[in-house]
Amino acid sequence: MAENRGDDEVTLTYSLKGMDLSNAQAAQDLLAVLKKESDTFLLADELARQQSRSFDEDDLDPEDDLPAKSWLIWAEAESADDSADNPAVSYPVGIGSISAGEVGIAVLKDYQNQGLGRLTIEAMIDWAEQVGYDRLWLDVDVTNAPARHLYDVLGFDIQPGGEQQVKLPNGRVAELERRELSLA
Repeated sequence: MAENRGDDEVTLTYSLKGMDLSNAQAAQDLLAVLKKESDTFLLADELARQQSRSFDEDDLDPEDDLPAKSWLIWAEAESADDSADNPAVSYPVGIGSISAGEVGIAVLKDYQNQGLGRLTIEAMIDWAEQVGYDRLWLDVDVTNAPARHLYDVLGFDIQPGGEQQVKLPNGRVAELERRELSLA
């Protein structure tokens, strides 16, 4: 993708980087913006709060023992003016994660509908297969048509009976559907 700014052409390239301490501040700054743009993280927090309960170790899913990973989606703005003294600018524009088979992804609004979500989830699926996951799952708001379309294309099937309503502290009631992708 290229953007024109006057006579200078700026080319944006994207990459995934595993999240670690070296990019923790960038991740924290990104999350602050993502939280202002949507209630996705508020929804995740409320779901976790509602679903927290005590459990018997015999009931644990075997995928709970598999590794978890988070990635940042980085954009690098390159131009003809880049040099050792004036390097290309690089910044995070999204985040993705897998933990116990649950997939999470969020992309800044200005970078949505450019294929970043699809490329990120495809890379996450590849990683999940390499480390031994048999399935991945996610909950998606039924009003999020672009995300639902993407999950359809990628093969995440709606799980009958997996629907739930979640009332958020801001008063909004979200209707969610559970989707799963078999990797076996």
